[in-house]
Amino acid sequence: MSQLRQRKPIKNDKGDSPPVPDLFESSSSLEQSFDGDDGATRNGDAANNCEETHILKELPTRNTTPSTLDKVLATFGSFSGSTFTADQGLKILQWSSWAISYATQSKHKNLSPSLRKLYNEVSMTRYVLRFYGFLQSLEGYRSGSWAGGTWDNALIAKIAKYLMAGSMIFYYPLEYVAYAGWQMPQLVRVNANKVSAISCGFWTLYIIGDFWASCLKWKELKKKLGDLREEFAGKKRNDDKEAITDFPKEENALINRIRHIKLQLLRCLLFILPSINWSLPNWATDPLLSELPLNGLMLVEAYTSVYQSLRSMCS
Repeated sequence: MSQLRQRKPIKNDKGDSPPVPDLFESSSSLEQSFDGDDGATRNGDAANNCEETHILKELPTRNTTPSTLDKVLATFGSFSGSTFTADQGLKILQWSSWAISYATQSKHKNLSPSLRKLYNEVSMTRYVLRFYGFLQSLEGYRSGSWAGGTWDNALIAKIAKYLMAGSMIFYYPLEYVAYAGWQMPQLVRVNANKVSAISCGFWTLYIIGDFWASCLKWKELKKKLGDLREEFAGKKRNDDKEAITDFPKEENALINRIRHIKLQLLRCLLFILPSINWSLPNWATDPLLSELPLNGLMLVEAYTSVYQSLRSMCS
């Protein structure tokens, strides 16, 4: 393998953003129910019931407010429990190790090559996670789930199904072949770099579709926000107290969705040049972008994606 490089994993977003089914899927919360022994009450045994009430009164009161540490751990559990967001965490490790390696290559002779090796290892590790992607793409194509809910503009669902999920149905098998060609060249005799370039061509189609659908979603949500504010103004004049109470919550929900889409658009813009670079036949020997701008864009996207995911989980 002449050169290692990394590209975008399966995309998904919560609600508005298109992506894989498990995108931003929080792990199921475990609820414990502390049911008292109410047999005495059902049997009408007043003495036992009184005794049990006395015992319950002596029990210490549980503090149900989670601590900051508990909140952090719960968020980490949700983040690491999803294939998509776990891959985002690996992206941070991958591109951060590259950045430190690149910045220290002239001063730290041991640190820089060690981090460069880590960067390459994580890069190939992320390929393994893509083995989940084909069936997720097929599900998204058949169910239309990558549209991120229902929209007034029917074009959004068509873009998500045919351009986004459809392109990924071809992308992932080609990635598997490229990975096998790099890792097992004696068994899989293919030009892995060429196969990878073809796969990235489908990834570029996905990014274009993602950007297009996100623009349409932004336009639709912006209109809904304007209509909501106009409706609120009329109800406020009529002194509708219920509407005044509900308005801030509905407004904030729309604003958060719009911000999420803006972050998705930013990620698409950060992805597009690297995807074109890796789609070219000679990307490994004569790349369009040099190492610094290419990997720099991927570094910024990695941190943007994690911020977007954490913001969705915590909102």
